[in-house]
Amino acid sequence: MWKNKRGFIFLFSCLCLPIFMVACGNKEGNYVSEIKSMQTYDGYSLEGKLRLPKKGEVKKLVLFVNGSGPNTYDNKRQIENVEFNYYDLFAQEFTKRGIAFYTYNTRGITLGEEGPLFADIDEEIYQTYMPSNEVRDVEDMIKMLKEDARLKDAKVYLLGWSAGTIIAPLVAQRANVPVDGLLLVGYTNDKMEEVLNWQQTGGSSMVFYKQYFDYDKNGEISPEEFAEDRYGVAKQMGDITFTDIDATGDSKLTAEDFAILLADNRKAIFDAIENKDDAWLKEHYAVYLTSNWFWDYRQTPPNRETLPTLTIPIHIFHGEYDGNVSVEGVYAIEAEFQKLQKDNLTIHVFPDHDHDLNYLQYVMQKKIPQGIQTIFDVSETLE
Repeated sequence: MWKNKRGFIFLFSCLCLPIFMVACGNKEGNYVSEIKSMQTYDGYSLEGKLRLPKKGEVKKLVLFVNGSGPNTYDNKRQIENVEFNYYDLFAQEFTKRGIAFYTYNTRGITLGEEGPLFADIDEEIYQTYMPSNEVRDVEDMIKMLKEDARLKDAKVYLLGWSAGTIIAPLVAQRANVPVDGLLLVGYTNDKMEEVLNWQQTGGSSMVFYKQYFDYDKNGEISPEEFAEDRYGVAKQMGDITFTDIDATGDSKLTAEDFAILLADNRKAIFDAIENKDDAWLKEHYAVYLTSNWFWDYRQTPPNRETLPTLTIPIHIFHGEYDGNVSVEGVYAIEAEFQKLQKDNLTIHVFPDHDHDLNYLQYVMQKKIPQGIQTIFDVSETLE
């Protein structure tokens, strides 16, 4: 976790759903599930799973817009010897509030038997997994679901996570299908390449180090703070010393140090994207993404341009210690809405929460973290 293959010290992050994507089953028995199949506009089969409350009229539908990489409609994962479905918690909590919940397989992905992804990948179809296609796919999912008599009058809310926070607003902006509101988690304000560059020039690493070592909250780490190691993190790193990380030699850890340590890795990633070296990306990048995906995002407008054009209710949920996407983007878009005197954006920033809003806390302690609980609470207020 701490060193890449070239031996550089860093905390690698990527724009994706959390690694620990786990949850409990449908213990309360408050919903039924159905598998839905549809054809994409360019002729591929795409499956999803609809969870419907057992009782009452369905007035709301939440469609989960995937983060990056291979995802299935269950997102089964395993920690040690325990297997879970990530989406079960969402299905349980939404349906007990009378809200239908829908998830889907990424293009080229079907359910598999082996971890860590429990997904089978059709490499040819996966090449078509790009933001421009995913926007159209989500539109077609909404059309399909609205044709269901049980959902025809239901309001549609898109729950986008990470890269999904870019896709969901574009679906709303295009206005080809009804979208009544957005729930955006792990919000991405900037262009995808800008986010990747932030990750690879020390931004992501500093989020981690500030969380565990910046006791005086001045935005940098001193030798004394690192030596104190209040949470035992440095000890877990083994033989890594402050000097190993202090690449500039100025007796403080800042993003500049990690930019130096990550320079070769950053160059390798951007070279692979530029040269469309999918083999390198598959072997070395933390999430399996193709060069097509990255190149298509170059043509995809960022949320800083998209969100201000929308008038529907928008809620952003973000962890203060999100190492995948900087929380500063949340504050930037909030400031833009205030400048424009728009009142349809509400932000929820949670101290001590990470990119997955501390989902692992639910697994370990059987307690829904504040950030995720707030998503469910807000879903009840949507009209």
